[in-house]
Amino acid sequence: MGRRNAAPADEIRATAAAVTGAMSSIFPAFLTGAIGVQLGRDLGLGEGALGLAIGCYFAAGALGSAILGRAADRLGGGRALRVGLSFTVMTMLVIAALVSSALTLTLALIGAGIGNAMNQPAANLIIAERLAPTRMGFAVAVKQSGMPLATLIGGLMVPTVAETIGWRWAYLFGAAFAVGAAALAPGRATTTSSVIPADELAGNDDPSGPSPSSGQPDLPLRVLVQYGAVGTFAAAAAVSLAGFLVVGAEDAGIDARWAGLLLTAGSAAGITSRLVHGRLADLGRIKPIKRASTLMLLGSVGFLVLSFHQPITYVLGPVLAFAAGWSWPGLINLSVIRNNPSAPAAATGVAQTGVFVGSGTGPVIGGQIIERAGFTPFWITGAVMLMIAGSGAALLSWQLGRRTTAALRSPA
Repeated sequence: MGRRNAAPADEIRATAAAVTGAMSSIFPAFLTGAIGVQLGRDLGLGEGALGLAIGCYFAAGALGSAILGRAADRLGGGRALRVGLSFTVMTMLVIAALVSSALTLTLALIGAGIGNAMNQPAANLIIAERLAPTRMGFAVAVKQSGMPLATLIGGLMVPTVAETIGWRWAYLFGAAFAVGAAALAPGRATTTSSVIPADELAGNDDPSGPSPSSGQPDLPLRVLVQYGAVGTFAAAAAVSLAGFLVVGAEDAGIDARWAGLLLTAGSAAGITSRLVHGRLADLGRIKPIKRASTLMLLGSVGFLVLSFHQPITYVLGPVLAFAAGWSWPGLINLSVIRNNPSAPAAATGVAQTGVFVGSGTGPVIGGQIIERAGFTPFWITGAVMLMIAGSGAALLSWQLGRRTTAALRSPA
Protein backbone atom coordinates (compact mmCIF):
# COMPACT_ATOMS: atom_id res chain seq x y z
CA MET A 1 0.00 0.00 0.00
CA GLY A 2 1.39 3.41 -0.90
CA ARG A 3 1.81 6.22 1.49
CA ARG A 4 -0.94 8.79 1.79
CA ASN A 5 -0.56 12.04 -0.16
CA ALA A 6 -2.01 14.59 2.21
CA ALA A 7 -2.87 18.06 0.95
CA PRO A 8 -0.57 20.82 2.24
CA ALA A 9 -3.41 22.27 4.31
CA ASP A 10 -3.95 18.88 5.98
CA GLU A 11 -0.27 18.59 6.81
CA ILE A 12 -0.20 22.11 8.24
CA ARG A 13 -3.21 21.35 10.42
CA ALA A 14 -1.70 18.06 11.57
CA THR A 15 1.56 19.77 12.50
CA ALA A 16 -0.30 22.57 14.29
CA ALA A 17 -2.34 20.02 16.25
CA ALA A 18 0.77 18.07 17.26
CA VAL A 19 2.67 21.20 18.30
CA THR A 20 -0.12 22.89 20.25
CA GLY A 21 -1.21 19.60 21.80
CA ALA A 22 2.30 18.83 23.02
CA MET A 23 2.76 22.39 24.32
CA SER A 24 -0.57 22.34 26.15
CA SER A 25 0.18 19.06 27.89
CA ILE A 26 3.53 20.14 29.31
CA PHE A 27 2.38 23.66 30.15
CA PRO A 28 0.95 22.81 33.63
CA ALA A 29 4.34 21.67 34.93
CA PHE A 30 6.37 24.56 33.52
CA LEU A 31 3.77 27.14 34.51
CA THR A 32 3.76 25.77 38.06
CA GLY A 33 7.53 26.16 38.21
CA ALA A 34 7.40 29.67 36.76
CA ILE A 35 4.83 30.95 39.27
CA GLY A 36 6.29 29.07 42.21
CA VAL A 37 6.77 32.29 44.19
CA GLN A 38 3.09 33.20 43.88
CA LEU A 39 1.98 29.66 44.69
CA GLY A 40 4.26 29.61 47.73
CA ARG A 41 2.83 32.90 48.97
CA ASP A 42 -0.83 31.90 48.59
CA LEU A 43 -0.72 28.17 49.34
CA GLY A 44 2.16 28.07 51.81
CA LEU A 45 4.35 25.94 49.54
CA GLY A 46 8.06 25.61 50.13
CA GLU A 47 10.60 24.72 47.45
CA GLY A 48 10.53 21.08 48.50
CA ALA A 49 6.75 20.77 48.20
CA LEU A 50 6.78 22.57 44.87
CA GLY A 51 9.52 20.33 43.52
CA LEU A 52 7.67 17.24 44.73
CA ALA A 53 4.46 18.33 42.99
CA ILE A 54 6.27 18.87 39.68
CA GLY A 55 8.17 15.62 40.14
CA CYS A 56 4.87 13.75 40.55
CA TYR A 57 3.75 15.18 37.21
CA PHE A 58 6.73 13.58 35.47
CA ALA A 59 6.38 10.38 37.53
CA ALA A 60 2.78 9.97 36.36
CA GLY A 61 3.97 10.45 32.78
CA ALA A 62 6.70 7.85 33.21
CA LEU A 63 4.29 5.27 34.66
CA GLY A 64 1.60 5.80 32.04
CA SER A 65 3.58 6.48 28.87
CA ALA A 66 4.04 2.91 27.58
CA ILE A 67 0.45 1.86 28.28
CA LEU A 68 -1.12 5.03 26.92
CA GLY A 69 1.13 4.94 23.87
CA ARG A 70 -0.46 1.62 22.93
CA ALA A 71 -3.88 3.08 23.59
CA ALA A 72 -3.07 5.97 21.24
CA ASP A 73 -2.25 3.53 18.44
CA ARG A 74 -5.65 1.86 18.89
CA LEU A 75 -7.57 5.14 19.08
CA GLY A 76 -5.73 6.95 16.29
CA GLY A 77 -3.68 10.11 16.73
CA GLY A 78 -6.48 12.69 16.61
CA ARG A 79 -8.85 10.93 18.98
CA ALA A 80 -6.04 10.06 21.41
CA LEU A 81 -4.92 13.69 21.47
CA ARG A 82 -8.44 14.86 22.28
CA VAL A 83 -8.70 12.31 25.10
CA GLY A 84 -5.34 13.33 26.56
CA LEU A 85 -6.09 17.03 26.26
CA SER A 86 -9.36 16.51 28.13
CA PHE A 87 -7.21 15.52 31.13
CA THR A 88 -5.05 18.59 30.57
CA VAL A 89 -8.02 20.95 30.43
CA MET A 90 -9.73 19.36 33.42
CA THR A 91 -6.65 19.52 35.64
CA MET A 92 -5.88 23.15 34.81
CA LEU A 93 -9.48 24.10 35.55
CA VAL A 94 -9.25 22.23 38.86
CA ILE A 95 -6.05 24.09 39.77
CA ALA A 96 -7.59 27.43 38.81
CA ALA A 97 -10.79 26.88 40.79
CA LEU A 98 -10.16 24.42 43.62
CA VAL A 99 -6.49 23.96 44.56
CA SER A 100 -5.80 25.23 48.08
CA SER A 101 -2.87 23.17 49.34
CA ALA A 102 0.26 21.30 48.34
CA LEU A 103 -1.69 18.01 48.34
CA THR A 104 -4.42 19.17 45.98
CA LEU A 105 -1.88 20.78 43.66
CA THR A 106 0.11 17.55 43.55
CA LEU A 107 -2.99 15.46 42.78
CA ALA A 108 -3.99 17.83 40.00
CA LEU A 109 -0.51 17.70 38.45
CA ILE A 110 -0.63 13.90 38.56
CA GLY A 111 -3.75 14.13 36.38
CA ALA A 112 -1.93 16.52 34.05
CA GLY A 113 0.98 14.06 33.86
CA ILE A 114 -1.38 11.29 32.80
CA GLY A 115 -2.69 13.55 30.05
CA ASN A 116 0.87 14.26 28.92
CA ALA A 117 1.62 10.54 28.79
CA MET A 118 -1.18 10.19 26.21
CA ASN A 119 -0.59 13.46 24.36
CA GLN A 120 3.08 13.02 23.50
CA PRO A 121 2.75 9.67 21.65
CA ALA A 122 -0.56 10.84 20.16
CA ALA A 123 1.15 13.91 18.70
CA ASN A 124 3.92 11.70 17.30
CA LEU A 125 1.29 9.42 15.76
CA ILE A 126 -0.49 12.34 14.08
CA ILE A 127 2.79 13.29 12.41
CA ALA A 128 3.43 9.68 11.37
CA GLU A 129 -0.10 9.33 9.97
CA ARG A 130 -0.39 12.64 8.18
CA LEU A 131 2.96 13.89 6.95
CA ALA A 132 5.11 12.84 4.03
CA PRO A 133 8.45 11.28 5.05
CA THR A 134 10.41 14.15 3.50
CA ARG A 135 8.79 16.63 5.90
CA MET A 136 8.46 14.49 8.99
CA GLY A 137 11.79 15.39 10.58
CA PHE A 138 11.06 19.11 10.56
CA ALA A 139 7.51 18.52 11.88
CA VAL A 140 8.82 16.45 14.81
CA ALA A 141 11.42 19.16 15.50
CA VAL A 142 8.70 21.83 15.59
CA LYS A 143 6.65 19.67 17.93
CA GLN A 144 9.63 19.08 20.23
CA SER A 145 10.27 22.83 20.37
CA GLY A 146 7.10 23.04 22.43
CA MET A 147 8.97 22.40 25.69
CA PRO A 148 11.26 25.46 25.55
CA LEU A 149 8.34 27.49 24.15
CA ALA A 150 6.18 26.42 27.08
CA THR A 151 8.99 27.48 29.41
CA LEU A 152 9.12 30.86 27.70
CA ILE A 153 5.36 31.37 27.86
CA GLY A 154 5.27 30.27 31.48
CA GLY A 155 7.87 32.92 32.29
CA LEU A 156 5.87 35.59 30.48
CA MET A 157 2.78 34.64 32.52
CA VAL A 158 4.48 35.84 35.70
CA PRO A 159 4.55 39.61 35.03
CA THR A 160 1.56 39.72 32.66
CA VAL A 161 -0.95 37.53 34.55
CA ALA A 162 0.21 36.12 37.88
CA GLU A 163 1.35 39.47 39.26
CA THR A 164 -1.58 41.44 37.83
CA ILE A 165 -4.88 39.54 37.92
CA GLY A 166 -3.73 36.46 39.83
CA TRP A 167 -1.98 33.13 39.21
CA ARG A 168 -5.26 31.17 38.87
CA TRP A 169 -6.00 33.08 35.67
CA ALA A 170 -2.77 31.75 34.16
CA TYR A 171 -4.14 28.20 34.42
CA LEU A 172 -7.44 29.33 32.90
CA PHE A 173 -5.58 30.75 29.91
CA GLY A 174 -3.67 27.46 29.65
CA ALA A 175 -6.93 25.51 29.68
CA ALA A 176 -8.34 27.70 26.90
CA PHE A 177 -5.23 27.09 24.80
CA ALA A 178 -5.60 23.33 25.30
CA VAL A 179 -9.23 23.49 24.14
CA GLY A 180 -8.04 25.18 20.95
CA ALA A 181 -5.40 22.47 20.46
CA ALA A 182 -8.05 19.77 20.82
CA ALA A 183 -10.17 21.49 18.18
CA LEU A 184 -7.27 21.21 15.73
CA ALA A 185 -6.89 17.46 16.23
CA PRO A 186 -7.73 15.64 12.97
CA GLY A 187 -10.09 12.71 12.55
CA ARG A 188 -8.87 9.14 12.23
CA ALA A 189 -6.55 8.51 9.32
CA THR A 190 -8.07 6.27 6.66
CA THR A 191 -4.80 5.28 4.97
CA THR A 192 -1.56 3.70 6.05
CA SER A 193 1.21 5.51 7.80
CA SER A 194 3.59 7.52 5.70
CA VAL A 195 6.54 6.35 7.76
CA ILE A 196 9.51 4.99 5.85
CA PRO A 197 10.47 1.69 7.49
CA ALA A 198 14.04 1.12 8.61
CA ASP A 199 15.08 4.72 9.07
CA GLU A 200 18.63 3.54 9.61
CA LEU A 201 18.78 1.92 6.15
CA ALA A 202 21.13 4.08 4.11
CA GLY A 203 19.87 4.73 0.63
CA ASN A 204 16.34 3.45 1.26
CA ASP A 205 14.17 5.54 -1.03
CA ASP A 206 11.09 3.33 -0.96
CA PRO A 207 8.24 5.78 -0.29
CA SER A 208 5.72 3.17 0.78
CA GLY A 209 4.85 2.26 4.31
CA PRO A 210 3.90 -1.21 5.52
CA SER A 211 0.39 -2.40 6.06
CA PRO A 212 -0.89 -1.98 9.61
CA SER A 213 0.08 -4.84 11.87
CA SER A 214 -1.14 -5.99 15.25
CA GLY A 215 -0.10 -2.68 16.74
CA GLN A 216 3.14 -4.07 18.17
CA PRO A 217 6.34 -2.01 17.73
CA ASP A 218 8.69 -3.33 15.05
CA LEU A 219 11.80 -3.06 17.21
CA PRO A 220 12.31 -5.43 20.16
CA LEU A 221 11.38 -4.10 23.58
CA ARG A 222 15.01 -4.17 24.72
CA VAL A 223 15.96 -1.75 21.92
CA LEU A 224 13.13 0.61 22.84
CA VAL A 225 14.30 0.44 26.46
CA GLN A 226 17.75 1.47 25.22
CA TYR A 227 16.18 4.52 23.57
CA GLY A 228 14.54 5.25 26.91
CA ALA A 229 17.83 4.93 28.77
CA VAL A 230 19.49 7.39 26.39
CA GLY A 231 16.58 9.77 26.97
CA THR A 232 16.86 9.41 30.74
CA PHE A 233 20.48 10.59 30.92
CA ALA A 234 20.09 13.27 28.24
CA ALA A 235 16.87 14.70 29.73
CA ALA A 236 18.31 14.73 33.25
CA ALA A 237 21.15 16.93 32.02
CA ALA A 238 19.07 19.16 29.75
CA VAL A 239 16.22 19.90 32.17
CA SER A 240 18.74 20.60 34.93
CA LEU A 241 20.46 23.05 32.57
CA ALA A 242 17.22 24.98 32.11
CA GLY A 243 16.40 24.84 35.80
CA PHE A 244 19.72 25.97 37.31
CA LEU A 245 21.43 28.13 34.68
CA VAL A 246 20.08 31.43 36.03
CA VAL A 247 20.83 30.53 39.65
CA GLY A 248 24.34 29.42 38.70
CA ALA A 249 25.04 32.58 36.71
CA GLU A 250 23.93 34.75 39.62
CA ASP A 251 26.10 32.73 42.00
CA ALA A 252 29.07 33.36 39.68
CA GLY A 253 28.50 37.12 39.93
CA ILE A 254 26.26 37.96 36.98
CA ASP A 255 23.40 40.40 37.55
CA ALA A 256 19.96 38.73 37.74
CA ARG A 257 18.65 40.59 34.67
CA TRP A 258 21.59 39.47 32.54
CA ALA A 259 21.34 35.95 33.92
CA GLY A 260 17.75 35.78 32.71
CA LEU A 261 18.85 36.94 29.27
CA LEU A 262 21.40 34.12 29.16
CA LEU A 263 18.55 31.64 29.64
CA THR A 264 16.53 33.36 26.93
CA ALA A 265 19.47 33.28 24.50
CA GLY A 266 20.19 29.66 25.30
CA SER A 267 16.55 28.64 24.81
CA ALA A 268 16.45 30.48 21.48
CA ALA A 269 19.60 28.66 20.38
CA GLY A 270 18.08 25.34 21.42
CA ILE A 271 14.86 25.95 19.48
CA THR A 272 16.76 27.06 16.39
CA SER A 273 19.04 24.03 16.57
CA ARG A 274 16.09 21.65 16.86
CA LEU A 275 14.49 23.10 13.74
CA VAL A 276 17.71 23.11 11.73
CA HIS A 277 18.61 19.52 12.60
CA GLY A 278 15.03 18.39 12.00
CA ARG A 279 15.20 19.79 8.48
CA LEU A 280 18.63 18.24 7.91
CA ALA A 281 17.25 14.89 9.05
CA ASP A 282 14.65 15.12 6.27
CA LEU A 283 17.49 15.33 3.75
CA GLY A 284 18.66 11.93 4.95
CA ARG A 285 22.42 12.47 4.89
CA ILE A 286 23.00 11.40 8.50
CA LYS A 287 20.88 8.96 10.49
CA PRO A 288 18.82 10.82 13.14
CA ILE A 289 20.09 8.65 15.98
CA LYS A 290 23.70 9.21 14.88
CA ARG A 291 23.09 12.97 14.63
CA ALA A 292 21.59 12.92 18.14
CA SER A 293 24.67 11.13 19.47
CA THR A 294 26.99 13.77 18.02
CA LEU A 295 24.92 16.61 19.45
CA MET A 296 24.85 15.08 22.93
CA LEU A 297 28.63 14.73 22.97
CA LEU A 298 29.05 18.31 21.75
CA GLY A 299 26.60 19.50 24.39
CA SER A 300 28.75 17.95 27.10
CA VAL A 301 31.51 20.37 26.08
CA GLY A 302 29.17 23.28 26.86
CA PHE A 303 28.55 21.82 30.32
CA LEU A 304 32.28 21.49 30.90
CA VAL A 305 32.73 25.16 29.98
CA LEU A 306 30.08 26.06 32.56
CA SER A 307 31.89 23.97 35.19
CA PHE A 308 34.60 26.64 35.47
CA HIS A 309 31.86 28.74 37.14
CA GLN A 310 33.14 32.14 36.05
CA PRO A 311 31.08 35.00 34.55
CA ILE A 312 32.73 34.58 31.14
CA THR A 313 32.00 30.84 31.05
CA TYR A 314 28.29 31.58 31.65
CA VAL A 315 28.43 33.81 28.58
CA LEU A 316 30.20 31.24 26.40
CA GLY A 317 28.79 27.93 27.63
CA PRO A 318 24.98 28.17 27.47
CA VAL A 319 24.60 28.56 23.71
CA LEU A 320 26.57 25.39 22.99
CA ALA A 321 24.96 23.55 25.90
CA PHE A 322 21.45 24.39 24.67
CA ALA A 323 22.09 24.23 20.91
CA ALA A 324 23.69 20.78 21.14
CA GLY A 325 22.77 19.39 24.56
CA TRP A 326 19.03 20.05 24.27
CA SER A 327 18.43 19.70 20.53
CA TRP A 328 18.21 15.90 20.41
CA PRO A 329 14.55 15.14 21.41
CA GLY A 330 13.10 15.49 17.91
CA LEU A 331 15.85 13.31 16.43
CA ILE A 332 15.30 10.57 18.99
CA ASN A 333 11.55 10.58 18.36
CA LEU A 334 12.06 10.63 14.60
CA SER A 335 14.35 7.61 14.81
CA VAL A 336 11.82 5.71 16.94
CA ILE A 337 8.91 6.62 14.66
CA ARG A 338 10.67 5.63 11.46
CA ASN A 339 11.91 2.34 12.88
CA ASN A 340 8.46 1.40 14.18
CA PRO A 341 6.02 2.12 11.33
CA SER A 342 3.52 -0.47 12.58
CA ALA A 343 2.99 1.21 15.96
CA PRO A 344 4.77 4.58 16.26
CA ALA A 345 2.75 5.78 19.27
CA ALA A 346 3.34 2.59 21.26
CA ALA A 347 7.05 2.69 20.46
CA THR A 348 7.51 6.36 21.36
CA GLY A 349 5.47 5.75 24.50
CA VAL A 350 8.08 3.25 25.69
CA ALA A 351 11.00 5.47 24.70
CA GLN A 352 9.36 8.57 26.20
CA THR A 353 9.23 6.86 29.60
CA GLY A 354 12.96 7.42 29.95
CA VAL A 355 12.63 11.11 29.09
CA PHE A 356 9.98 11.52 31.79
CA VAL A 357 12.19 9.76 34.35
CA GLY A 358 15.17 11.94 33.49
CA SER A 359 13.10 15.14 33.47
CA GLY A 360 11.74 14.36 36.92
CA THR A 361 14.88 13.08 38.64
CA GLY A 362 17.52 15.30 37.01
CA PRO A 363 16.61 18.55 38.80
CA VAL A 364 16.14 16.74 42.12
CA ILE A 365 19.59 15.15 41.94
CA GLY A 366 21.10 18.37 40.59
CA GLY A 367 19.70 20.42 43.44
CA GLN A 368 21.21 18.04 45.97
CA ILE A 369 24.62 18.23 44.26
CA ILE A 370 24.55 22.04 44.27
CA GLU A 371 23.54 22.21 47.94
CA ARG A 372 26.20 19.73 49.05
CA ALA A 373 29.12 20.38 46.67
CA GLY A 374 28.48 23.48 44.56
CA PHE A 375 28.00 24.30 40.90
CA THR A 376 31.24 22.94 39.47
CA PRO A 377 30.45 19.29 40.38
CA PHE A 378 26.88 19.89 39.19
CA TRP A 379 27.95 20.95 35.68
CA ILE A 380 30.54 18.15 35.48
CA THR A 381 27.82 15.65 36.39
CA GLY A 382 25.64 17.04 33.59
CA ALA A 383 28.53 16.67 31.14
CA VAL A 384 29.04 13.05 32.18
CA MET A 385 25.31 12.34 31.75
CA LEU A 386 25.39 13.72 28.21
CA MET A 387 28.52 11.68 27.44
CA ILE A 388 26.75 8.52 28.62
CA ALA A 389 23.67 9.41 26.57
CA GLY A 390 25.73 10.19 23.47
CA SER A 391 27.63 6.92 23.79
CA GLY A 392 24.37 5.03 24.21
CA ALA A 393 22.93 6.68 21.10
CA ALA A 394 26.07 5.73 19.14
CA LEU A 395 25.64 2.13 20.29
CA LEU A 396 22.01 2.20 19.17
CA SER A 397 23.06 3.48 15.76
CA TRP A 398 25.51 0.61 15.40
CA GLN A 399 22.93 -1.98 16.51
CA LEU A 400 20.28 -0.67 14.15
CA GLY A 401 22.78 -0.71 11.31
CA ARG A 402 23.54 -4.37 12.04
CA ARG A 403 19.83 -5.22 12.06
CA THR A 404 19.40 -3.57 8.68
CA THR A 405 22.39 -5.41 7.21
CA ALA A 406 21.07 -8.73 8.52
CA ALA A 407 17.63 -8.04 7.05
CA LEU A 408 19.14 -7.26 3.62
CA ARG A 409 21.14 -10.50 3.66
CA SER A 410 18.21 -12.71 4.67
CA PRO A 411 16.40 -14.51 1.83
CA ALA A 412 13.20 -12.89 0.58
